[in-house]
Amino acid sequence: MTSGEIKAILPQPTEESAPFWAGCDRGELLLSHCGECGHRFYYPRRLCPKCGAGSPKMRPSSGRGTVFSFSDVHLSFYGTAWASQLPYTVILVDLDEGPRMLSRLVGEGGVAIGDRVQVCFVEMDGHRLPYFERVPA
Repeated sequence: MTSGEIKAILPQPTEESAPFWAGCDRGELLLSHCGECGHRFYYPRRLCPKCGAGSPKMRPSSGRGTVFSFSDVHLSFYGTAWASQLPYTVILVDLDEGPRMLSRLVGEGGVAIGDRVQVCFVEMDGHRLPYFERVPA
């Protein structure tokens, strides 16, 4: 998928998030994994939010999950230059591996709580960003 119709503000990777964004550029959704307690989590950070252990490793995710919640956006927060993006849907996805991830829905059709979705990567300015699309029933 390309960014022909989608706009985004590109991320500014930190030391902790750089491996996540590099994975996205390869078309791979990575999640942090604690070597001490085994907890998988998103967003990337220096310490495990469950046990506090340091140096989590990144592991591949299936990129599949279930819609926990969503909101349809009808007002451009970035002025008229972003009006072509309206309306769009922001979703909270419970990934199959456990973490909950905030993203945007792409593709045709609406969405409902409980719908199955999968990650897809949208290319923008040489980077690939993780969005989600519905899994056909």
